[in-house]
Amino acid sequence: MPPQNQIFNRMSIPLAACLLALMFAASAHAAPAMVSDLNFPLIQLPAEFDSHRTTKRVNLPTGQEVKLLDVKGPGCVRHFWITANVPEALEIEITCDGAEQSLVKMSLHQFFGVLLGQEPYRIESAPIKLLPKNGYNSYFPIPFQSSCQITLRNTGKKNSAVWSMVNWQKFGSNTTVTPYRFHAVYSEEKPAESLGTTLLGSINGKGFVAGMFHAIRRHDMRDMIWHTGGDTWLIDGETNPHVLRGLGTEDVFGHSFGVYKDQSQWMGGVYAVGESRDCAEIVAYRFFGIDSVAFKSSMVLRFGTRSNDVESVLYYYKELSKPFPSVESPKRWTISGPFEVSDYEQFQAAPLPPELMNREATESNLQGRKLTPVQIESEHTWVDFVRAFRRNRTGNTGTQPDQCAAYAQTVISSPKKRDVTLQLGCDDWMKVWLNGKPVGTLRHDNGFAVGEIPVTLEVGDNNLVIRLSNSDNIEWRCWAFSCVVKDRVK
Repeated sequence: MPPQNQIFNRMSIPLAACLLALMFAASAHAAPAMVSDLNFPLIQLPAEFDSHRTTKRVNLPTGQEVKLLDVKGPGCVRHFWITANVPEALEIEITCDGAEQSLVKMSLHQFFGVLLGQEPYRIESAPIKLLPKNGYNSYFPIPFQSSCQITLRNTGKKNSAVWSMVNWQKFGSNTTVTPYRFHAVYSEEKPAESLGTTLLGSINGKGFVAGMFHAIRRHDMRDMIWHTGGDTWLIDGETNPHVLRGLGTEDVFGHSFGVYKDQSQWMGGVYAVGESRDCAEIVAYRFFGIDSVAFKSSMVLRFGTRSNDVESVLYYYKELSKPFPSVESPKRWTISGPFEVSDYEQFQAAPLPPELMNREATESNLQGRKLTPVQIESEHTWVDFVRAFRRNRTGNTGTQPDQCAAYAQTVISSPKKRDVTLQLGCDDWMKVWLNGKPVGTLRHDNGFAVGEIPVTLEVGDNNLVIRLSNSDNIEWRCWAFSCVVKDRVK
């Protein structure tokens, strides 16, 4: 092949010019190189950008607000710093791309993990750097396509001087940024339910959890502060049910036998009163980085509780425009039990109690505990027995009972007779009755799995009863199932 300059020498000048123009045009319109965020690699952004900074210095009267940032996109906030003389009175709100609801709206202290009404303490994590002498720094990437606003609002009784710097990157006008948008939600229960669970987040859509703060102030002195049942993640019930289950509250944050004042990039304790059995208050954080918890249709996160004060902040990213998958799933269930189970043969052979056949669940008795039936609503197709059966335990209250089973009963209404498939996700053993007749059994001894049972729904109300066992398995006694009703295609 002749050298390239000889090829151009043999061409007419207009033809060579056209080829060069096409080459430059293709280069100019090539997709920009993308790089992953160092802290949260699922966020990918253009490698080329213009650096911008927005600064503010205002005296913010009580009841007034100031926009620390109000810019057009596409772009991404990479860091913001705030200091104020009355920071505890400030509320932060973040909105992007014309979303109908704020993506973040809480007090400044809550957003930065200053919980239980404490004075600011040092936080040395990957996305949040809090310097106790009033330096609030966030390194969460906040991508936006068309617009981004960060607002501070003075909710206190005094005027507050505010200084801020927001560093953000502006991308080319034709750039399409990642669809993930930053969210944060604060929750509290004071006190929480004795031997119940507290909801940190129930999320629709596709995204991932970036991290959390969790705080406990102890009132229940019967047992150690961290014996609250750990964390339960119920993921993608509509599309691909699977679970994550933790050992104990302190284990989630990389500690053992308590939470101590010790910090790292991804996990740590920033505040603690007392140690080990005498621990009375904790504030801990966990950020996931490359270990981010992904979900494609939904996610529910709960922590076990006792009658203590709890506060939490959950940080996550989610697609704003992702449509929520619509599935048929019973919403309201009656939970009854639990009952002791010794082996699979006993579980399989046990008949449906007559009262459940008649939709009349009754009180149960397990190890001296009398428990009445409980009405609960499912969450994203999930029914979690832990919400009903940790109550009234004494002694070590860290986990729900095992080597037992319980019943969940509901009604499926159908306008016509139809053939459907029950898609059921669970671990351990499950037995299913429809209109009083056994229709199938699932046995998942090696962890959570999804099974299907074909059934026929009659016209009107159909009585569905599910019996689910619980044992000490690889999901650490996760005692939940997902139920979706799917029409069978003939």
